[in-house]
Amino acid sequence: MHLLVVAIQFPSPENPHPGSFIGQQVLALAERVERITVLSPVPMMPSFMSKFRRFSAKVTLPNHYVLVPNRCEVLFPRYLKAPGNLFLSWTTAQWCQIVSNTVAELNKSHPVSIIHANAGTVSAWSSIQAARRYAIPCVVTYQGSEVHAAFANRQKSWKLCRESFRLADLNISVSQSLQSILNEQVQPQGRCEVLLRGVDQTRFFPSWEVTKNPIVLFVGRISKLKGAWDLLTAWEQAVVACPFAELWLVGPDHTNGRFIREVRARGHHDTVKITGPLPAIEVASLMRKAQILCLPSYGEGTPNCVMEALASGLPVVATRVGGIPDIVVDGTTGLLVEKGDVQGLADALVSLLCDPSRCMRMGKEAHAYACSHLDIRATADRLVELYRETIRIHSTTLGAQAVHTNCSSTEGNSTESNPGSLGAL
Repeated sequence: MHLLVVAIQFPSPENPHPGSFIGQQVLALAERVERITVLSPVPMMPSFMSKFRRFSAKVTLPNHYVLVPNRCEVLFPRYLKAPGNLFLSWTTAQWCQIVSNTVAELNKSHPVSIIHANAGTVSAWSSIQAARRYAIPCVVTYQGSEVHAAFANRQKSWKLCRESFRLADLNISVSQSLQSILNEQVQPQGRCEVLLRGVDQTRFFPSWEVTKNPIVLFVGRISKLKGAWDLLTAWEQAVVACPFAELWLVGPDHTNGRFIREVRARGHHDTVKITGPLPAIEVASLMRKAQILCLPSYGEGTPNCVMEALASGLPVVATRVGGIPDIVVDGTTGLLVEKGDVQGLADALVSLLCDPSRCMRMGKEAHAYACSHLDIRATADRLVELYRETIRIHSTTLGAQAVHTNCSSTEGNSTESNPGSLGAL
């Protein structure tokens, strides 16, 4: 089997943070699949839009690199992109050309067996078009943001998500909430499955150490959407109830320094530590030192940091948004509050910080849940099963269509190509 993975972002040796969860999944799949090629087109800003360059990703990636010798190569072709979703049709056309050309080139030496697109946006739509052109099956995984934001709120790219869900051979949602939103709006032609991404539990595991200074950990972008300001306000109450506690924020600052200045202005700089982005191995080490993960976000898919925290034996204090309620059992593996409920957030933090035995009990429940439901090896095994089933069903369908076409030609019904074939689509 030759698997082509198409991703909006993928980690590289120079920049290991973007798409790290897809990178971990590909590494797990590389142990189970004969050959994998990862395709992650990189946007470049046209020169006449140079004044908008801050809205475009910086091109600091190699053209390609080998992830696993003789098994997995990663490709980073470039394409021109306008800021945001301006000229989306132009961007989509470029993606379609890139994916199609890549499949054609790979087919010369190692024919692609199946395409797996991550995120129901341009990556999914371009993958489906290439799959239909070359008569191979396509799988699409919906990660969260494209459904909860673009699709549910009818933002500009929502039609790409809708049509991808309708036409893909296999649709995989990373939470039941995503699946429900999609099923309410679209009738898919292919199969649907809910499959959590899973966590590398050789990296994320508990230590069960009890420390004098408990750490509340936040992992993600420091922004209003992620609830960083709500957390800082709630922390003012939490630190009064538990003066020895510390709040650690791991992730890039998307507030242009305003958040850091606010921390200093409120006089909490001695209990609040901001690290910036950290490699996954350092995040895992910090989770083993922490007692609680807090994510008071206003919108999520199924956050990696929450799954990693559960695997690390941390109770989770989070908002009841997106796929979080699918993996955090309120009162058992964590505490859930409504988005924007700062007082509820403060009460939840205080209740766990002031009751270490309850915190430990929830952490053990969290770890037990992760072992049963969030093992990346089990996810990879299931993915390979789904790939093989999808390839088999697709081949059977093509065979049936070929027989039908031959029968029609023999009966003299038509001397032209079948307008319902994959090529016509």
